[in-house]
Amino acid sequence: MISTAALLFKCSFWLYVVSAIAYIICLIRNRSGYCALGKALLILGLCFHTASLGIRYISTGHPPFLNLYEYLISFTWAAVLVYLVIESVYKTRMYGAFVIPLISAFAMVAYFLPSGEVYVMPALKSAWRIPHIATAILAYSAFMVAFVLAILYLVGERTESKADSFWHRRLPPLKSLDQNMYRVMAFGFLMQTLLIITGAMWAQYAWGRYWGWDPKETWALVTWFIYAAYLHTRVTMGWRGRRSAILAIIGFVSVVFTLFGVSLLLSGLHSYA
Repeated sequence: MISTAALLFKCSFWLYVVSAIAYIICLIRNRSGYCALGKALLILGLCFHTASLGIRYISTGHPPFLNLYEYLISFTWAAVLVYLVIESVYKTRMYGAFVIPLISAFAMVAYFLPSGEVYVMPALKSAWRIPHIATAILAYSAFMVAFVLAILYLVGERTESKADSFWHRRLPPLKSLDQNMYRVMAFGFLMQTLLIITGAMWAQYAWGRYWGWDPKETWALVTWFIYAAYLHTRVTMGWRGRRSAILAIIGFVSVVFTLFGVSLLLSGLHSYA
């Protein structure tokens, strides 16, 4: 059954790739039909992806959260879901030309990782495991979308005075990009806060202490402070636009290092993840 789950995930990956191409063509040619096709393929890919996660869960007896492969397939699933919610609520299909290729890139990493069954360490058998990793997946998915919006904001800012430029004609208004970036990051920050709290509770259960300055704990806290700075400067100092977008980009760099750099380069209690 694990091989079936892996095959379904690979099918979803290729659907995401074709969906990304459709969204990009929609952006370039400004034809809504391609965006509709991209969304349809994305939803179909999400269905395959959901089936893959469900089969893997049934086969292994645990949620697919334990190693880098499982984390990535869950993370990309959540990222697609977050994007579809944003597109449906804010009616901004053009974001797909940037968000879906990035999701596909993360899915491609998982595509080439071993997909075999994972041994469950005794320390991982805790009720805190699911809420901890679920909040991590939601937080990082939101931060990824915010990162894309930040890039688009900076591009839009540079072309704002060029009314006939490609980007000026295709991108949403800067105010809309800034507001959507703020909303997504506020949600991500809430999830990041819950991630740290549930992680501390899990650490207390597993190792008898709430905090041990493990590399991934430390970088999760660094990431939290970056996004806290974003919200603080926006609320108390009125930061908007460019400066906020730069903080969003720095925050996602920290997210990527937390996810890959710490897992692959540094040793610690989270080395299995």
